[in-house]
Amino acid sequence: MRSLVNIFLLALAVLIVLGVYVFRTQLFSTLQSSKTALLGSQTAKQRKPAIRPPVAKAYSGTTAKHLSAAVDSKPTVVATVVEPKQSPDGIKVGMGEATLRQDFPPPAAMASSREGSRFVQTYNYLVSPHKAKVVRVVNDSVTSVQGTKTVDPPLLVTRDSKFKVVSGADSK
Repeated sequence: MRSLVNIFLLALAVLIVLGVYVFRTQLFSTLQSSKTALLGSQTAKQRKPAIRPPVAKAYSGTTAKHLSAAVDSKPTVVATVVEPKQSPDGIKVGMGEATLRQDFPPPAAMASSREGSRFVQTYNYLVSPHKAKVVRVVNDSVTSVQGTKTVDPPLLVTRDSKFKVVSGADSK
């Protein structure tokens, strides 16, 4: 009985291998014939050269009159209007953060923190080389706007600073 089961399993394995072989040859012959129909056996079509505009003949005394026929005299111009952003001097207390980001240029520096349930953001805008605006935003609303002075390179100096800031040029 055991040998009969082994013979049956061997015959089944041979049939599976034979079936896979036939299936593969049929599949690949179909793919091969469709590929040759798409790519191969057809004769190559000759391409026509691209039509080029006539080239003006080079004269020994070429002037703008002779070249104007070959050059398009009306170029196409596209203009895009970009509205300038407002100065950071126009930032007001009570303004929303979305308005701040839309209407004003991006800040030079930004810091974020969380104080309990409040989300606090501090934006630093450089107004001029020696002047900056510090804007504090709490929960998407501007709560304070303060002006301060800067030094080269732009470092913020508070109004009540007890320390004298000396730049590299002054320290020599």
